[in-house]
Amino acid sequence: MSAESAALRTHLTTQLEATVARRSYDEILYSVPPAARGVQPHRLPESYSLWQILEHMRICQSEYFRFCVDADYTSPTWPDDYWPDTVAPPSDDAWNHSLNQFRRELQSIKELVNDPSIALTDAIPHADAVREREENASYHGSTYADEIAAIADHNAYHLGQFVTVRRLLGVWPPETIEPPEWVG
Repeated sequence: MSAESAALRTHLTTQLEATVARRSYDEILYSVPPAARGVQPHRLPESYSLWQILEHMRICQSEYFRFCVDADYTSPTWPDDYWPDTVAPPSDDAWNHSLNQFRRELQSIKELVNDPSIALTDAIPHADAVREREENASYHGSTYADEIAAIADHNAYHLGQFVTVRRLLGVWPPETIEPPEWVG
């Protein structure tokens, strides 16, 4: 592996872990009191609940990852398929499932980034065919690095939004940054 490739892998992994100019996703996403998860603060022009932001992040992260690894990728319908149907999670289990899925998929993405058989700056073999077939896939990049950077950028944006909503709801900073016991 070239030094340039190793540097790119390190950079993308660091960006995905959200540890450069911001707090880690563990600190931001965990320890949210159940009563705060479905509240839309009124002091924001376009207000989302913590549940809506979390689910949107999970859905989008999964969608970008699928574009990288699935030649049969089908793009979801914007905006309906990118946001949850409800303002609040239907249950604590739904909240925990979303957090676990987000965390597991993020780990899979980091594994893809660090897979030496993947040339991150090469074109995704099926990207052009998917974009030709899928009208809604036009915003996807051509290379793995493009898609991974988009995931990191999108997550960073919404992690900042998540902190803002937590602050407005009075549940920031978290009481603990340790992942809960149920994290799988």
